[in-house]
Amino acid sequence: MCRDTMVNVLTDIHLVKASQQLGMAINPKDTSHTGTPFDYVWTKHHITQDEYEKSLDFYTHNPGILDSIYESVLNNLSKERAELLAKRRFK
Repeated sequence: MCRDTMVNVLTDIHLVKASQQLGMAINPKDTSHTGTPFDYVWTKHHITQDEYEKSLDFYTHNPGILDSIYESVLNNLSKERAELLAKRRFK
């Protein structure tokens, strides 16, 4: 999968993992979703788990590209955090 898609998938995977640690649903507004939280990620991005794993294997063997991807993932997660903190302040 392309770099930008991988950034978005990894961002969502980290959000799923964080929500699991907090005991929260990844997308509480979507009550129609069944399956694992990671199935939600695959469906959202129109990929399969196998495609994800093959892409992750490729990027793992290309650490320079993976490092660049994770810079973008961290930026995305920082933006998500800032948005959540802003919402909490205005409640």
